Amino acid sequence: MEIQLYNITKKFGGVTANDCISLNIRQGEVIALLGENGAGKSTLMKMLFGLYPPDDGSILVNGRETIIDSPQKAMSLGIGMVFQQFNLVPALSVLDNLLLAYPKPPFWTFRRWFGNGASLRQVLLYLEELAPGLAPNTLVRDLSVGQRQLLELVKVLNLDAKVLILDEPTSVLPPQEAERLWGMIGKLAEAGRSVVLITHKMQDVMACAHRVVVMRAGQMVKTLEREECTETSLVSLMMGDSSDRSPIDTDTLADFAGKPPRISIRNLSARQGTQSIEDINLDIGPGEILGIAGISGNGQHLLADSLVGLTPLIRGEVIIDGISLHSAGRAPQTSDQVAYVPEQPAVNAVASDLSLTTNVALSHFRNLSFFPDWRPEEESTRDIIWRYQVRPDNPALQAGRLSGGNLQKLVVGRELQGQRDLIVAAYPTMGLDAGAAHDIYQALFAKAREGASVLWISEDLDDLMSYAHRIAVLQNGRISGIFHPQQCDRLDIGRAMTGEQQAPSDFRHENKPLESYARTA
Repeated sequence: MEIQLYNITKKFGGVTANDCISLNIRQGEVIALLGENGAGKSTLMKMLFGLYPPDDGSILVNGRETIIDSPQKAMSLGIGMVFQQFNLVPALSVLDNLLLAYPKPPFWTFRRWFGNGASLRQVLLYLEELAPGLAPNTLVRDLSVGQRQLLELVKVLNLDAKVLILDEPTSVLPPQEAERLWGMIGKLAEAGRSVVLITHKMQDVMACAHRVVVMRAGQMVKTLEREECTETSLVSLMMGDSSDRSPIDTDTLADFAGKPPRISIRNLSARQGTQSIEDINLDIGPGEILGIAGISGNGQHLLADSLVGLTPLIRGEVIIDGISLHSAGRAPQTSDQVAYVPEQPAVNAVASDLSLTTNVALSHFRNLSFFPDWRPEEESTRDIIWRYQVRPDNPALQAGRLSGGNLQKLVVGRELQGQRDLIVAAYPTMGLDAGAAHDIYQALFAKAREGASVLWISEDLDDLMSYAHRIAVLQNGRISGIFHPQQCDRLDIGRAMTGEQQAPSDFRHENKPLESYARTA
């Protein structure tokens, strides 16, 4: 199956998302579609999947011009798409979600209760290959973000699509799962299927792409064979002049040497569904960036929710500057001095039907008057839009109209406003291109230089080792090691992540003087 996009143009109001884009998708080919957030990558592919009609141009399927006016039409043609935002039913099991999307008559799903093992094996075939440890009867609400991403991919693979569009599929996957995905993509291409990989990760490009298409500001900049690509050249093509950014300054501890911890986490224990955290003890000093590493699903999400008071504690206490923020047996409290960037902003951080201005104001809604003056709120929103390059740049736009990356930037900008004592950032650069990630790190570490304590959850070990002062590893809901990045390597952290061995004792001591963790810029 071959597809040609010819002179595709799409506008949203006065914003041109795609400007005369032409692209050929050949059978058995893996195309990496690269570009900064807002470059128009997802919009282009959503037109191919029938979610948006193009304003101009045409789509040819096997040489014949075709109007794709709905996802149903796209799927009937053999085109499938896996989105950044998940379309799963949290209250149902993994198997139930796969059956709901399986291309058989509805009555077929009742066979699961009559023990048709061969049929069920077919439904679970791709799941066993991509996520071999994931039990089919696990409820979706108990899955990690990475596991949900894989489940969405399995749903599309079960449709037997001939052209698969994957929107940032590795943004939430740990290295092991990303490698399995790359292997699967390679097998699909060998079997004659075509894959369009919307990504910003150079590892994705080098691991499985045959051809690389770079987009910027709604236009196609260049098409390259993988052998022609280097990371430097691709970043330059993606970002243009914006690639000339100042180095990230992580020297946030210089003014806080000798100061006592700002945040004390004592015996923190909580449970949510099948996940739990047990006896978490951590101290975070003013200006300190404490990274949290771990394989997806080992309690990171629950730890973040527990720290900010979204999940009640079974045991333990969270103390800020000597004052208890919340503890077991007491209703969780919220504080304007605590910022939270959750791992799924579209689900947990915004009201999708409300405007960007209203969503920014939600961070301090308790301080708003009954009839608020919205002019300062709109000015604040415009400042966030400008600083973080949120696109489209319309404060009145509904939050649900933003792409995943632009929504991420809006939430980060909102949460980093004003004074913050504790910042809990769960995957704050997930799905973002290199330029946007750089800007968010700059803003996050600027808050640390002002004295905020930062707890930063990430599955990108390279970033953690480059920017964190310490790295604590979560494994099965417990701290399995605490490391100083300048005194360990990826293998040490990997062993703690998988439980192969405990971290050396001198890396596990949590309460070293903060000045011993000072880093140079």
